[in-house]
Amino acid sequence: MCILICLMLTGSALGQINIGGLADFELRKGGADSDPTVNQTPNDKFLMYAPSIRIFINAPISEKWFVSGALQSDYYTGSRSEIFFSSFNINWLAAENFKITAGRFTTPFGRTDELLLSSNNPFVHLPLSHVWNMPVNQRRGYFFGESSYDGVPGQSLVYRRMYSQGLKITGTTDDERFQYEIAATLTGVSGYTDVGEQNLPAFIGRLEVRPVIWNTIGVSFGRGSYLIEDSINDVLSDEERAGYQQTVVSAHTEFSYSYYQLLFQYTFNRWDSPWIDPDGQLIQEHLDNDVAHYLAKFKMRFPFLVGGYGAIRYERYIPKELTLDPLNITGKPTPDKDRFEFVFGYKLNRNILLKVSYLLSKNNGTELKDDVIAIQLSASF
Repeated sequence: MCILICLMLTGSALGQINIGGLADFELRKGGADSDPTVNQTPNDKFLMYAPSIRIFINAPISEKWFVSGALQSDYYTGSRSEIFFSSFNINWLAAENFKITAGRFTTPFGRTDELLLSSNNPFVHLPLSHVWNMPVNQRRGYFFGESSYDGVPGQSLVYRRMYSQGLKITGTTDDERFQYEIAATLTGVSGYTDVGEQNLPAFIGRLEVRPVIWNTIGVSFGRGSYLIEDSINDVLSDEERAGYQQTVVSAHTEFSYSYYQLLFQYTFNRWDSPWIDPDGQLIQEHLDNDVAHYLAKFKMRFPFLVGGYGAIRYERYIPKELTLDPLNITGKPTPDKDRFEFVFGYKLNRNILLKVSYLLSKNNGTELKDDVIAIQLSASF
């Protein structure tokens, strides 16, 4: 790692490599039920910490070729990760408005351009689409009566770190009214796997059109295998394991006028999953684990305070009923969830963004104490 950093600094001095960074600093106070799998908040204590640190690298090779990457360390599943390349790819500018990317890159699904970096995100928390909430994971498929398997939480609709590995094409029309990203990756939108863990590629795409200057309409889709080989699912062959897939589609429309932005988004997700018990027995071959996610966002820039804004986001997360044939049970695997986030933000200068956030959650039919007050400082360098 030291050798790599030295080489990067040497290249930067020669003007061959561009290096930048982004660090988040937060003060948080969560509720008694706060948990990284639910609201990215480890517990109910006062916390002052740096939840995410990134170093960005861009290295031109020629006029048509360049290498791009990001070193990252974050709090994930309740502890700080080691430093790793969250993205690292080679890019070919085949034409002025057409690019081919190979390697590890940001998952081209939904509003990841806004969610990936805190400096672009008007909110502090990731939306419910990124919460580990469903009793489905990459080893057993559906799991009954448990919250995790060997410390591995259930799936989220979108992999929280928001990167994939594979091949991606990106393009836009000359007037930039239509943009697209389409990728073949190693796994579906909700998961991440290493090389050699899937027999079939997943396909993910994001399309966006701007019919008028004040409105954009976007559609995203994803379909691919998410189960990985493990001793717990040896009852399945490689072919059977690859046949269980995640299918997810999302649509959004955004309106912008003067100081105001309004966005509506709908996402439907289905995991076709087996039900494998803790002993590795196949209890049921197929379960449709369906989730609907609704989101509305409003943001207003303050005309009386340059650099200041207020924003509110409302979400509703609705798992569909599923039937457990061996138990003759039909019901929802997890409760419906409603969530609000209220934020005041202020850009102290071009590189520092300060946000004060209050997260309010409600589970239908159950008492949940996971509201969070957070102050976040995002510093670009």
